[in-house]
Amino acid sequence: MTKTNSKINIREKLEIYLNEFEIQYEEVVTNRKNIHKLEALIESYSDFILNQSYQQAYSAWLDTQEKDHLTHRLADITAKSVKQMEILRAQRLLDGKMSTSQYFENIEHCINEEFGQCKVTANDTLLLVGSGAYPMTLIQVAKETGAKVIGIDIDETAVELGQQVINMLAPEANIHITNQTVDQLEDISAVTHIIFSSTVPVKYQILDQLYDLTNEHVVVSMRYGNGFKALFNYPTEETNFEKWNCAHRQLRSNQIFDIALYRKVITKVGVRDV
Repeated sequence: MTKTNSKINIREKLEIYLNEFEIQYEEVVTNRKNIHKLEALIESYSDFILNQSYQQAYSAWLDTQEKDHLTHRLADITAKSVKQMEILRAQRLLDGKMSTSQYFENIEHCINEEFGQCKVTANDTLLLVGSGAYPMTLIQVAKETGAKVIGIDIDETAVELGQQVINMLAPEANIHITNQTVDQLEDISAVTHIIFSSTVPVKYQILDQLYDLTNEHVVVSMRYGNGFKALFNYPTEETNFEKWNCAHRQLRSNQIFDIALYRKVITKVGVRDV
């Protein structure tokens, strides 16, 4: 396959996926019994994103093309599609039917290595921004570490279902889910670890807001996707150099998203300590 054909084919592939996602998403919104087709599409898309041949073709295509709206449209529609999958997964559980998928298994596999050397302990408090209807991250962290965990989500349905899932899977765990924003959380200054879901589009605006709300030792795990992975996740953005420093990046070829760890830039007596 020539480089020219690679560029043409990758664009065609992206347009096909975008069209399929728009069709399947609307079908699920109309009737959730159609979720199986959307689940199969997300499985296929996950394999596509992790395929190195497609990654190389995408990079070659971008070398000669201005970035168009395909990336943003795919990131938006896949985020909405995953939200529908989470809702159905929660409803299945509450109906006594367990379910999983390669996509969710990929995410759940990442949780244990999320903070690298900055391990979560029983004395810590973790906040998940964009907890969703099936908050497996919160459940795993609470069960494995004994830490207090908080989930926030702007979607009231996700909050309601998420709390029901927790009541069923981890009734004794110290987990709280709310639709409050970060500035409305009473114990935000006690939070030691923060995770941002990769499908939160305004995560860097929230990160900027968190600087004045959190303590100086807080560590932030930003799930993201750059380049080819930005077709399934929202990418990194520049941060205010006087507020947040990217201390470490975890680039994981076999995982659907990568992780950037941020720490505060602390200023004391006119000296900036990174």
